[in-house]
Amino acid sequence: MKIKKYILLFLILTFASYFLNVKPNDFYKRGNDFLKNSKKFQKENNLILSGYGINLNESIETPERNSIHKFYVTFFSKEKLNLNAAREKLIKSIGNFLAKINNDVKIRNYIYEYPFNYKGLHFSIAFYSEEGKPRKEKYIHSCTLAENSIYYKIAYPNGTFKRIHEETYEEALKIVESQKSNKEIKSPSE
Repeated sequence: MKIKKYILLFLILTFASYFLNVKPNDFYKRGNDFLKNSKKFQKENNLILSGYGINLNESIETPERNSIHKFYVTFFSKEKLNLNAAREKLIKSIGNFLAKINNDVKIRNYIYEYPFNYKGLHFSIAFYSEEGKPRKEKYIHSCTLAENSIYYKIAYPNGTFKRIHEETYEEALKIVESQKSNKEIKSPSE
């Protein structure tokens, strides 16, 4: 009789410990909660979150399996930007987003690689008018970081889009940093 009670107690504790341990859904939930609760980031960067998700690599064994490998985010902006301004906005926003990820202690235990870097992001900004229509040819419609490439697109009045420029993240970062240092040289602080 006592043996049955111990076996039953053992089974209950085993099942309870299984359900209390961290599971892949915890990583998924924590990652998506992190993305949904990015209001401060959105306000500071003048962006509106329109889509998000995370990628868990379920094809490999633990501990890598149950961790966040990639963040997918899409934002809207009402700004009118040319290529240089869109590049600067994208690079600055990516830098701020990476800082948000790496400075968040709650998410740190769930990401695969710390510090998290741009290679783990699929980051996109689409630019729309106040009426919700895509920016036309004169301005950039969207800019997207995917893998190590950044793509810039324009929108035509007939509803089609065209990729007008492509560069690596490193190239874009160097251009932005160069433009920033040129601005500082032209207007030195007193």
